[in-house]
Amino acid sequence: MKPTQNKFIMLGLDGACPGIIQEATRRGLLPNFKQLAERGVHGRSLPVPSSVTSVNWTSIATGAPPSVTGISDFAVHTPGTPLDEAHDVFGKDVNHQAEFVWDAYAQRGYRAATVSFVGALPQTWPGHLAIGDHGYPEEYSLPYSVAPSRLLVTGTLNPVGPYNWKEHETITPTQSSRTRMELTTHITACNTPYSGQHPVTLTITRSGHAPQAEIRVGGHVYAMGLREWSPWIECAFTRDTAALQKWQTAPLTGGTCRGLTRMRLVYADLERGEIQVYVSPVYPADHFSSEDELTSKLSEELGPYSDNLPISRLLMGWIDEDGFIDEFRLQGLWQARAAVRLANDHGFKAVLTKWHAFDKFYHFFLQRIDPVSDLYHPAEAPPFEALHTRLLQVADEMVGIVLEGLREDTTLVVVSDHGLMASRKSVWVNRFLAQHGYIHFAEDAAGKVTIDWSRTRAYVSAYLCLNINTRGRDPQGIVSPGPERDGLIAELIRLLRDWKDPETGAHVMTDVFEPAKDGAWYGLGHPADGDIRYFSAPGYTFFRSTDVAGREVLTPTEGPYLGDHGSCRPTTCFGRGSELGIFYAAGCGIEARGTTRDVGVCDIVPTLLHIAGEAPLRHQQGAVRYDWLKP
Repeated sequence: MKPTQNKFIMLGLDGACPGIIQEATRRGLLPNFKQLAERGVHGRSLPVPSSVTSVNWTSIATGAPPSVTGISDFAVHTPGTPLDEAHDVFGKDVNHQAEFVWDAYAQRGYRAATVSFVGALPQTWPGHLAIGDHGYPEEYSLPYSVAPSRLLVTGTLNPVGPYNWKEHETITPTQSSRTRMELTTHITACNTPYSGQHPVTLTITRSGHAPQAEIRVGGHVYAMGLREWSPWIECAFTRDTAALQKWQTAPLTGGTCRGLTRMRLVYADLERGEIQVYVSPVYPADHFSSEDELTSKLSEELGPYSDNLPISRLLMGWIDEDGFIDEFRLQGLWQARAAVRLANDHGFKAVLTKWHAFDKFYHFFLQRIDPVSDLYHPAEAPPFEALHTRLLQVADEMVGIVLEGLREDTTLVVVSDHGLMASRKSVWVNRFLAQHGYIHFAEDAAGKVTIDWSRTRAYVSAYLCLNINTRGRDPQGIVSPGPERDGLIAELIRLLRDWKDPETGAHVMTDVFEPAKDGAWYGLGHPADGDIRYFSAPGYTFFRSTDVAGREVLTPTEGPYLGDHGSCRPTTCFGRGSELGIFYAAGCGIEARGTTRDVGVCDIVPTLLHIAGEAPLRHQQGAVRYDWLKP
């Protein structure tokens, strides 16, 4: 097949749930999603296990399952290292086998771009433009964040979140009266590749009933009103080019960068001496990719770029709802507009973006809008549902931007890697193993309790990966390979299959199996996939519950992550949510208009390569979906 000039844009909406998108489309809230469905094919994306960000974006971008990539959980244990050692899998250096589509294009002489995409860093080929970080869903992303968001408060204000987070900064005014308050602070670099500090003076005055704020930074004056954003504040910072160089191949020059931030006067009561000011994350104005000149131009054309989505700041009361949506919208629309510019004006044959807003929102607030949750209260739901609707409409606006700019030579795919579901209980498998004598403890002279590996036979190394402490493979292995190990695996599989919730009598797990023998159906079988894998029943989650200490093996889900994903079978649906993701495709080469087709995540890029007349990726196992194409 001869190569063509056909291009593709992949708009990634991490965590978008198909049932929710379809419901909102039927209600007329998402006209651009409706148009996209009518112009092409749409359905559900079928994740590989575990249904989490790092696993599925990697499989989407390589067309390869976990048995090839070695990435099948949010964290991965490398056989041969201590069993309690695991590492995250967002960087490219973790996937040593499968080829990413942007690297293949770069080697073939094409240009490809990623925006905040899993596996994008470290950048290894000059033809690949890597914008932002490698898709890790932190609120303080690396490597390009200069500083995280902040909250400045005065007086008696003490905005502590529901989980006792106390990250705000209490500032004593330098001057204060019933009509005027002056504060001093700094905009300071906090990330190690950056350094620098800029003094800031904030003056809040009251004119009638409307407070006004004046911000002075480096001789510049900026103004904002109540619940308004200041203009973008620019400050110069020093950057450590040597520390940043490891992320990209292009030589870095220039030891300074322009950082951008903005402030929002969230609350002001000068009579009481109370002020609340939100300071957005500081992100570079130009040095946030592997090509400073190009992304500087995009920043000038499209406005500031940011990788940070401060979802916890809403939960903690740092920012009002309008400001929260503004922060998420800023990133989403930038990604959509940049995708169109890169494809249409800068000669990029492939552009892949990832917007993490749905994942973040559902992790924190799904229990507020889904009646299946034990924490759902109908009287409290409307404000959260209203906020949810606004977030859906931002995604629809993103789709509209790309549809409007879509040319005849370009295929558009809108996809999510997974959905989310409400969680009811946390499952502590290591505690369960300890109670049944598979994990033992020792106490040192100081009274510290540690795992006694000389008597421990099995251990959950990552969330869904249970490993046998095998002699000759693991550093302190005690279980002999062969009949002893095989018998222990069979024994544990029976134990976990029989585990029931004493409150309901329901089985905690729906599937327990040995990936080396029975994992091929799910695309498992790599040595890093664990010796035993399992899926939970809907409403039960394994994530953030791997520690051994404690007696309770089933507990009510606590903390901020009350919506979750990745623990159940990849096709599970529960309440409004699901493990399944969304999928839409239209434009060049897509002929199955207005039809519904589900798609495995590994099939998407192979089909796009076929439309473009390009050879497959190395190690890709996904199929070409001819049912989307012209016969």
